[in-house]
Amino acid sequence: MSKGLKAPDGRIKDRLPDGRPVISWERRWTEGALPLWLIATGGGLAVIMVIGLFFAGSYTGVGAGG
Repeated sequence: MSKGLKAPDGRIKDRLPDGRPVISWERRWTEGALPLWLIATGGGLAVIMVIGLFFAGSYTGVGAGG
């Protein structure tokens, strides 16, 4: 990244002077500290695990009913 693209506070500007985005939408999914697809996959797996715990708890333990 060139030094000319950074704002005075160190953040990267979102748009170029002609209005185009600095980072194309294709690269937003694959670049950065952690790729967005990796965060989304981890979050989705966590949600599935929590829902699975609720279903497993309904068959065993306090909510089993018998």
